[in-house]
Amino acid sequence: MDVKNDYVRTHVTRDPDLGVLAGIFAELEGQAVAALEREGFTSPVCRRSADLRYYGQAYEVRVAAPPGPLGEEWRAEVLARFHEAHERLYGYAYRDDPRHAVEWVNLRVSGIGPITRPAIPERPGRAEAALTARGGRPVCFDEREGWTERPVHQRADLRRGDVVSGPAVIEEYGSTLPLHPGFTAECDAHGNLVIRRHGAGEPGTSTSTKGQSR
Repeated sequence: MDVKNDYVRTHVTRDPDLGVLAGIFAELEGQAVAALEREGFTSPVCRRSADLRYYGQAYEVRVAAPPGPLGEEWRAEVLARFHEAHERLYGYAYRDDPRHAVEWVNLRVSGIGPITRPAIPERPGRAEAALTARGGRPVCFDEREGWTERPVHQRADLRRGDVVSGPAVIEEYGSTLPLHPGFTAECDAHGNLVIRRHGAGEPGTSTSTKGQSR
């Protein structure tokens, strides 16, 4: 995860002075950048937000505030975001009702230090013969059928695009996946098993498809 430090300044007003708001944001952004640079980040990012409410309410709604200079367009955008967020959360808004003034409560800045994320290796597709089971074991998926021999696959044998259809079992060290009838397990590019329900098919079969992932 990126490193993230949050800074907040309470500034309660129904008629904000844009110059004052700009000064507060500049001060918070300066603190955020200085802290991240001390931690060794050379390209910190600052994101603004504000907590607003309708006058008389006891709770606020936090909305993102645009970057750049503060002007009337900036103020109108923040108010529009507040009305939209309030309506989305509570089902109503007072966009055009002057009896319900909007009150600014907190100004916030998040200082973000982006990290270099490691590249996640991808598994190769199957170049050799199709995937085959390594024997079987008695499994009971349905008490009416009782214990029946089902194919067993090893997780380590699966390659990108391999699909195992249930009923079957996939084993690995420390874990066992019982694949019920009507389900498939597909190995994606990173070795995850994506399990889906499918239509009626031949039980216990396995297929191999090259270069596919989910």
